[in-house]
Amino acid sequence: MNRRLKIVIRLVTIAVIVAALWWFVREMKFAALGEALRTAKVWPLVVAAILNFVCLWGKAVCWRLMLAPRHQVSVLRLFRYTIAAFAASAIAPARAGEVLRVWTLKRRDGVPAADTAAVAVGEKLLDGISMLIIVAPVPWLLPGLPWWVAGGIALVAAIALGLFIGLFIAVGRVGAVGRVGETKSRALVRRFLAGMHVLRSPKRLFGALGVLLLVWAADLGEVMAVLYAVDIHLPIAAGLLILFALNLTIMVPSTPAQVGALEAGALAALDLLHVNPEAALAFALLYHALQVIPLIAAGLIFELRLVLGRDGKPPPATGATGDPAATDALPPPAAAEPPGASATQTPP
Repeated sequence: MNRRLKIVIRLVTIAVIVAALWWFVREMKFAALGEALRTAKVWPLVVAAILNFVCLWGKAVCWRLMLAPRHQVSVLRLFRYTIAAFAASAIAPARAGEVLRVWTLKRRDGVPAADTAAVAVGEKLLDGISMLIIVAPVPWLLPGLPWWVAGGIALVAAIALGLFIGLFIAVGRVGAVGRVGETKSRALVRRFLAGMHVLRSPKRLFGALGVLLLVWAADLGEVMAVLYAVDIHLPIAAGLLILFALNLTIMVPSTPAQVGALEAGALAALDLLHVNPEAALAFALLYHALQVIPLIAAGLIFELRLVLGRDGKPPPATGATGDPAATDALPPPAAAEPPGASATQTPP
């Protein structure tokens, strides 16, 4: 995708977000919003902040499972890299931390960039599948929702399943060893697909899915804690709907830290649940703040130079596997620029 098209897509996305926010706040009583924020309970917010770090620890465990057995990187190191990646993505647009994590694993741990990129894509795919598993019962648990809610969940599930099947077949047809005379581009594609070897290992595949299900359970706990903090009392199924909606709206990179996009998703879900807009926006603002501020603080404390793009230059040596095609060195992110290009979060 060329740069101009990316800019157009981002501008259109931002315009849609602004229009959605205007629609939800056009008749909002901001005095009531201020009161909802001022009277929010503190201890549930503390619990939510802790659960956010539990989610990141779970993602680090998932990365450990997906990198093994070819690359042995400790969960603690991956946890630090994950925090740094989320902090960088919160500061810079386009989820820049994803490429920062690829570059860091190459520089510090000798993991080829193609392998890390493959794990990143695989983790996002499994992350989406695990989320869909837990939100699938929502239309039955919350009767009365518009038909397009169930249709949206089914459509996203179909796309995720199709991607999984396609990658599963592709991974099964490639090997880690290239052919004689293989071009660099084909070698990179081969290395990328071979890096998704977890898809062909039932033990590690179900292990990663199990960990990610626990991550989503922790994220659901965070949602419910923030709802309770602003005196919104809803069933767990409603929390699942909110989780699905806000993660759906932040799928396309738009603004730094997805400012506005997450709020639009949360407001849309809470509007479906007939929650007054002031309390809904108070929830969205507090939930988003807990997703961003503690991570930026932790990232700057533990990996200041990495988050700011001042961690030095990548080494010219080959990757851990000795495959020259896998050593496509990523340039270090400049301090005044985003630490890298977009890769995907969720979500968390």
